[in-house]
Amino acid sequence: MTRTIDTAIHDIAVGDGHVRVETAGRGTPIVLLHGWALDRSLWRRQVEALADRFMLVAIDRRGFGGSSAPPGLRREGSDLMILLNRLGLDRIVLVGMSQGGRVALHFAMDHPDRMLGLVLQGAPLDGFQPEPRGADRIPISSYAALVRDGRIDRMRMLWRDHPLMRVADPAAQRAIAEMLDGYDGRDLAAPALPLTAMAGDLEAIHAPALVVTGEEDTPWRHLVGDAIAYGLPNGRRARTAGGHLCNLTHADGYNALLDGFVRWIEPARQPQ
Repeated sequence: MTRTIDTAIHDIAVGDGHVRVETAGRGTPIVLLHGWALDRSLWRRQVEALADRFMLVAIDRRGFGGSSAPPGLRREGSDLMILLNRLGLDRIVLVGMSQGGRVALHFAMDHPDRMLGLVLQGAPLDGFQPEPRGADRIPISSYAALVRDGRIDRMRMLWRDHPLMRVADPAAQRAIAEMLDGYDGRDLAAPALPLTAMAGDLEAIHAPALVVTGEEDTPWRHLVGDAIAYGLPNGRRARTAGGHLCNLTHADGYNALLDGFVRWIEPARQPQ
């Protein structure tokens, strides 16, 4: 049964527009970064389940959802710092799904003093080899060409049918369709500078970390997840039911992992 949760919406100025943030609950702050072409509604089932124990902060990353700031992966770390300071948040548990996981890894490296913990879900790793192939590969160039040709509906349809996005649950299908309907292709129409490679730098991230992969996610995502968990000095590996969107399709198991991890690291916040 769906619970009604009181949330607050904040449009936080970040210099070249605003980033939309939705907050709910109180307690240890968990900041949620969605994947490519999605928006903050991806985390609705986490907010509903966990807001009675933690503070949930779901962000429309720049270029997506209700955020007006133009796309730019290299700007997202600065955005995070601005919103943390505006919301009065000191140390956080940062959760990054897929492309959001790339942002989370770079933020954890650049701002260790703001990290209580790190959760990565189906995240890629910049500079990792081998690169994805076959069904693991995302044909970004083809998608970008469709957007430039004014065929974004075709691009959305192809992405919805990609193995990373394919789900069987009708409710999850509707949620994905709604998110993709709101995706306008800004980042494909005007690509920003990529993030720097960091595959060899994971040992510099000392925050406790949980690396989660859905059991039905693609082989490359499992391979990368294993490498990230191995490379992080305080990384833990977990698998759960579902695929790339396991937090949406199999929320109960995912929420249990997230809840358990945050409860496990909470004592680290207390003075010794």
